[in-house]
This record gives sequence, C-alpha cells and structure tokens, in this order.
Amino acid sequence: MPERSIAAMVEAFPLIRLQPLAFLAIAALYAGCASAPVAAVAPLPAPTGSAALSPPSPPVAALPAPVPNPAATPPAPIPSEPAPPPPALQAALDAAEKAVAAGDAATADKHIAAAAAAAGDDAHFAYVIARVRALRFVYADDFESAAAAFLAVIPTLARHPELPDEFWSHNAMMMIREAQGDPAAALAENDQATLCAARGTWDPQERDTLAFQKDRWHRSYLTRMLAESRTGSVKQALVQYAQAALDEYRTRGFPDSVAVLEAYFAALDGKRDAALAAAKRVDPAKDDDVEDLYLVVVGLETGSDHAAAEAVRRVMRRQGGVHIAHAIMLRWLDLDAGAPRAHGFTPWHAGPR
Repeated sequence: MPERSIAAMVEAFPLIRLQPLAFLAIAALYAGCASAPVAAVAPLPAPTGSAALSPPSPPVAALPAPVPNPAATPPAPIPSEPAPPPPALQAALDAAEKAVAAGDAATADKHIAAAAAAAGDDAHFAYVIARVRALRFVYADDFESAAAAFLAVIPTLARHPELPDEFWSHNAMMMIREAQGDPAAALAENDQATLCAARGTWDPQERDTLAFQKDRWHRSYLTRMLAESRTGSVKQALVQYAQAALDEYRTRGFPDSVAVLEAYFAALDGKRDAALAAAKRVDPAKDDDVEDLYLVVVGLETGSDHAAAEAVRRVMRRQGGVHIAHAIMLRWLDLDAGAPRAHGFTPWHAGPR
C-alpha cells in the first residue's frame, strides 16, 4: 500500500475588536513574554501568486525528532531457500524413493526410519520425510496412513511461516482426500493451504499469486466434483460456485489449466462436443502436469476420441520418478477403465457411492 502524506492545516485566528482595558492587559502580558529568549526562526520566503493573497498563518512549533527505542528489535530478514539435506539424510531419502518405485515397502520403511534419525529436529527436514512417508503409503493405496504422515508434522510446520512446507502439505492432502473419495475434506485442505499462505512470509514476491491460482483452480475443480454427489438446489448451488471460481481463475490462470477444467465441467454436464474441444486445446507433449492430463483423458473419452485418450494415457504412464499425484492419477485411470459397476470414486465418477 503506498504511503500517504498528511498536510498540516492551520486555521488563521479571526481579528477581534479589543476594548481599551483589555488591550492594556494584553500589552502588559506581551511585554513580559517578550523578555524571555526566543529561538531564532529562519525568515520565510516572500509569498507569490495566490499565496500572497492569504493572511499569514501563525508559526507552528517544530515537533521533536523521534528518539530511537533501544529495546526495539529490527525485523528479522526473511530467510532464503531452506538448507539442503545433509548427505546421510539425502542418501536415505533417495534409497526410500527407489524402494517405493520397486514396490518394496519394507525396505522403504527402513530407509525412512534412517532418514528420520538423520534429520534431527529441523522442521523442513521433518516435512521432507513426511512427504516420502506419505508417498510410500499412497503407492500401497493406504491413504489414511498417507494423510497421517502429513498430519503428524503440520502443527510443527505451522510455527514456521518462513517455510512453504505447510502450504505444500495441505496441497498434497487435497489429493489424498480426493483419492479417499471425499471432495468436501479436500476443499477444507484447500482452505487451510490458502490461509497458511496468507500468514506466511516465504516468497513474498510470488506467494500471493501462487495461493490465488491454487485456490481458485482447486476450488473450482473440487466444488464441481462435490456437486456430483448432491441433488436438487444443493447441486445447483455447488455448480454455480464452481463456475464462479473458474471464472475468477481465468483472470490470472494458465490457458491449459482453464482448458482442462472446461473439459471436466462439460464432461460432467454431458456436453460431448464441448468436452472434446476443450481437451483438444491441451498439447500432452508440452503439459507435463499429470492431473491436467487425467482431465484431458476425461474430456477426450467423453467426446469419443478413444485413440487420442489412449495416447495421453501412455504419456502419463511413462513419466519418470515416483510422485503422490502420479500414483493417484494412474489409479484413477485404472478405476475409470473398469466395468461401470466396479467403478471406485474418481473425479469422473464422483456420484453417490
């Protein structure tokens, strides 16, 4: 917010007709005051222009200069990126991720325990370990344990507004709650992410923009998903709220991310041509966001372009590394491909169970 200067306003005293006795009394008082020393005042420049027409204002006493408070502590500088993990911790984390990728949960648990021992009481390292622990459980379809991994560290992270880790923990929790088939709980996680960004001090240049984009995109997506489990005026209201969030996101969001939401909304509304057209606006060779690509598949399948949908699935399946989002998206692809009666909860099949 720009600083605002405050102009000093001094009213001129009105002229008063004085009675003789009153005049003598005031003159005596003035003579007594005149004998006291008076600080020299620099002469004012001669008024020009419109200022010359106004009566002179009485002198205003100068305010004393503020005295520094020796007890005041200057604000601490905002730290830069968190320190990288020490070698022993990084080696344990890397080994745990390799074990997760190989489907070896027991070995992953062993390396996660070693990582925790090497981390000490550093809040950022605690978050990194929680993320790998949650990853291990997501790949085992144990979403309750994955959520518990983040919940165990979020109170600690909340005491460190200089770190973005609480924000990203809630962001991951959103997806875990979706995987559990609970978009209402996912919306609560979205709210928590937005709140902790508001009170955070990390990345002061970009934090507000990131928080806005994440909030409006997920608010639109999750609210529209939640609407599928409701009927009547509740569904109608939720659809309206989802559309309002999408409209806000358009003003500051990414074109591909707008396109996938439009494809998703159209698919749920049964608008096959609109779903196909929106999905076709995304180039799978350039958009590496696995959640975007999942919604592209939904739009293409709704528009009956099954060959294009399968091509996007292949892109998704060959992405390297292990990630929470990747595991959940591939699970949704498998659930969507199952027999209609065997469908588990996915964003595409988000109706009442």
